[in-house]
Amino acid sequence: MDIIILFVLLFTALAIWRGAPRGLVLACWGLALVLMIGLFRYHVTSSLGLSF
Repeated sequence: MDIIILFVLLFTALAIWRGAPRGLVLACWGLALVLMIGLFRYHVTSSLGLSF
């Protein structure tokens, strides 16, 4: 999942650099934001399953 987020952010940066339409840049940035929030929520709520 981390790699997918990084690729979306890389695509967003390349789109900005190439002068892509504003809607595409905002959509990619929004998608990356939603994926990051989802990943954060997963890491916060998942149990580690440690037993001592």
